[in-house]
Amino acid sequence: MSESFKEQKGSLEAMRPVRGMRDFVGSDAAHFYHVVDVLRDVALRHGFGPVESPIVEFTSLFARGLGEETDVVGKEMFTFQDRSDQSLSLRPEGTASAVRAFLTAKLTQTLPQKWFYWGPMFRYDRPQKGRYRQFYQFGVESLGSSTSLSDVEIIALFFESLKALSITQTTLFLNSLGDADSRAAYKTALVEHLSRYASELSADSQRRLQTNPLRVLDSKDPQDQRLMEDAPSILDFLTPDAARFFDRVKEELSQLGITFTIDPHLVRGLDYYDHTTFELKAALDEESPPLAVAGGGRYNGLIQSMGGPPVPATGAAFGIDRLLLLVPQPHRAPFTVGVLFAEEGDFAEAWKIAQRLREAFAFPVLLPTEGDLSKRLKYAHKSGVACVLILGQDERQKEGIRCKSLTDFPNLPEGQEKVVLQKDLLAFVSSLNNREGH
Repeated sequence: MSESFKEQKGSLEAMRPVRGMRDFVGSDAAHFYHVVDVLRDVALRHGFGPVESPIVEFTSLFARGLGEETDVVGKEMFTFQDRSDQSLSLRPEGTASAVRAFLTAKLTQTLPQKWFYWGPMFRYDRPQKGRYRQFYQFGVESLGSSTSLSDVEIIALFFESLKALSITQTTLFLNSLGDADSRAAYKTALVEHLSRYASELSADSQRRLQTNPLRVLDSKDPQDQRLMEDAPSILDFLTPDAARFFDRVKEELSQLGITFTIDPHLVRGLDYYDHTTFELKAALDEESPPLAVAGGGRYNGLIQSMGGPPVPATGAAFGIDRLLLLVPQPHRAPFTVGVLFAEEGDFAEAWKIAQRLREAFAFPVLLPTEGDLSKRLKYAHKSGVACVLILGQDERQKEGIRCKSLTDFPNLPEGQEKVVLQKDLLAFVSSLNNREGH
């Protein structure tokens, strides 16, 4: 063990999260899973099914899929050598892994495939508000559909998700990167324009001007952005087929009542996009600039570039960390029941009662076991249970159980108690739950 590691091990600093990473504990964890549950439920209702992929992949997957000239691959990936001297990386985004899983499972003849996933992603970037080095995304991928309706479906799904999260002040930014011929013609014009200012561009953009000019559009350097203000628009270079496809996307969005703003410089930072690209921004408050909370687009060439057949596809992802800044904490704890026993000998019977409730209902049932009855009652109260069911000798003799309300119900005001027969217990607890509005 190295001396530096020993020093770190003994230091209190080693007991805090790594910079740019964080814990979710208590109400923060409940907030996080509330957002995930809403996004998952909307995706399921739209016919998307779950998929899971590893957080570690071969580095070549991302270099090949995302583009070596992207900031993600060139600067931000967490990459390391394993004991077999293979280069591995923590996944920086979800689409490349989803496509790899699609090809690994040999699903190219079973189309379409509609997937959703969520989990941690990793990028070495400067931590700031809503941006972490371990961050979380919820993504959807529609594999095998070549129609504009697939693009529109995902955008509409994302709007429905935001509505379900009570986020209504959003702006949709839309662009088209066209087909291969569109981009080839545009690159020529873009290089001609930027070459006049080559010496004024940032070092990264000067290099990309030679290797991948479209990446200059994604530069965050203020000087680069100023020079791009008068750059030609890719929309002027769309082939007739690409222009018709983009017109259909715009028309179909309008038919659904979804408004949008055209941004001809929107390229989304990754090389695999073609045709539709989009980004959703939402206002955090009146003073702060809007936050980008979601984005995506079509990637017809990615699957083929990774060794598969030419399968068209569309995908997008929410930044969950950004959504947490916009979505209020759940204002109401779920209906929860606590089951308490007066004596240790009553534990087995209390356990059976708790199991009956768990099997009959979807809400949580707690069975505190630490301390005497008064301590377990205090624990139940702190846990936010709506009522406690107390089993003791008197209740067992009457084949009943004592129900004590810890909140206000129409048929059982807060603090009051009522003995309920065991045979009537499920109906009684159901009446409390229903009167809570659940």
